[in-house]
Amino acid sequence: LEDVECADVKEITASNITYGHRFIGQMQPGPGITVGSFTEYSGQLAQRGVGLSRLERTDIIQKGLVERASAHGGTIDSEAASQSALLEEVPDLVECPNVISGSFSEEFLTLPPEVLKTTMIHHQHFVPVVGKNHELKSTFLAVTNTSSANADRVANNASRVLEARLRDARFFWDADRQTKLETRLNRLDTLLFHKNLGSYKDKTVRMERLSVWIAEEVLQKPDIAKDVATAARLSKTDLTTEMVGEFPELQGVMGGIYAREEGQSEQTWRTIYHHYLPVGPEKGARPTRAELGSAGLVWVAVALADKLDTIVGMFSAGERPTGSRDPFGLRRQAHGLFKILIDLPDLAGVTVRPSISELTFAAHELFTAAGHSKELPEEMHDFLIERLQHVLQQRGYDIRNVRAVTKSLRSNVKPLDALRKLEVLPEFTESTEFQQLAIAFKRVRNIACELPDAEFELAERDDPDLRKFLNEDAERRLLQELEQRGPIINNVIMAGEDYRTGFAEAARFGPVVDQFFSEVFVMVEDVALRRARLRLVKRLERLILNLADISEVVPGDDT
Repeated sequence: LEDVECADVKEITASNITYGHRFIGQMQPGPGITVGSFTEYSGQLAQRGVGLSRLERTDIIQKGLVERASAHGGTIDSEAASQSALLEEVPDLVECPNVISGSFSEEFLTLPPEVLKTTMIHHQHFVPVVGKNHELKSTFLAVTNTSSANADRVANNASRVLEARLRDARFFWDADRQTKLETRLNRLDTLLFHKNLGSYKDKTVRMERLSVWIAEEVLQKPDIAKDVATAARLSKTDLTTEMVGEFPELQGVMGGIYAREEGQSEQTWRTIYHHYLPVGPEKGARPTRAELGSAGLVWVAVALADKLDTIVGMFSAGERPTGSRDPFGLRRQAHGLFKILIDLPDLAGVTVRPSISELTFAAHELFTAAGHSKELPEEMHDFLIERLQHVLQQRGYDIRNVRAVTKSLRSNVKPLDALRKLEVLPEFTESTEFQQLAIAFKRVRNIACELPDAEFELAERDDPDLRKFLNEDAERRLLQELEQRGPIINNVIMAGEDYRTGFAEAARFGPVVDQFFSEVFVMVEDVALRRARLRLVKRLERLILNLADISEVVPGDDT
């Protein structure tokens, strides 16, 4: 049923025909109803058991859920329902909402709450009820599309269906625990990850090596390497369990639960439990630091390794998202990757700032060793930068500023640095000096292209002193400003902190650069002088690009 509001209805003629609820209403639905106005349309449907307004249906459902849960001495598990989007979905499934309650045997409460909630929410569209300590009760609520006269019959049928599924779940729970996760590793060889990338056993081997490297080299925490290796190795073993076979929504979660049942460390089981997360770029997307507990650093290493392995592996195998087609969920994987990297201080209390290139290179080495191409696919860099830009835009940052801090260094972009730059960049973009430099920087970039990077780097190494070549006051002044402000900006970039100071120093280049282009002609016939001036311009370009491509923030240039 589509929601129709008065403002959306331009014209209704006598030829419009609609139909009421098939089973209930003050009148038998019978043949089609002819209506000539929106008021008549709404009223006729209401008489025939159809609530036209989605807002009204939603309100009825929410009030009914609260009242029913209270009558059973509890409240609805709104957190679980909202995470599954159940409360957003149900109003669109019914025309005449009616909330009923049912129950199941308390013996099933010995099952993990995650199993009970998944069975109720994902498989039956039931709403769990919790008590004072947020513990599940043996009561559930359901929203039906029938009249209250049938409530008892429908509730009894719903209870029987739910108990049948819970009996299956209890059987899987008991059977799965007879086999340790370690002994399931070889079974992963029977599950194909990708025809060109091997089985899930191959994936876990790569994940283990990559996550240990992340722990030791990126996070600088070699003491967690053992837990990281264990969590990575066991992370996919629950794919071979009966429970995940029946409830695929619980992959990862059940692995964590089974690891906890076996007595694995908290760092290990919590990491397995959450390693598929996050799946969204929002700042509040799960898992939270409280949910991770002491496993924060171990989880970071394993979750990053999992996502990097999938992204780099799929691109190496020739799989690319196209338009709305993304069968391997690579966009979701990239969003999770960047969510972790930009929220590292909040999630795990660390401020390491790895670049995209060093992470993807480390992941790609594992595929190279297995015989894949030694070259990283160029499309992957573009894809990752695009996804990082999306994540930052989702945080509310202006697209021009986002492009400025992500396009300048391409795959060498450090996501956490990009976020920190965006937090202070808006303070400068409206200043006269900064705008002056931003406009001039377009010219800087265009002219700097005249000197190839390799030639520039060779000249800077062999003959770094430019003073002997420069003879104009404007160019000498620019060189002086570079020597004065360059070390300050470089220190900011190296530390990855206090970008406010970095941008303030960059803004002060504005008048000097403007004077340089007003008084100095770079492309002179004298080869040595032209080369020196190009080197001067390229020094400025590289220094500023390490902060941002500020030419992107010029007003009106947002295409």
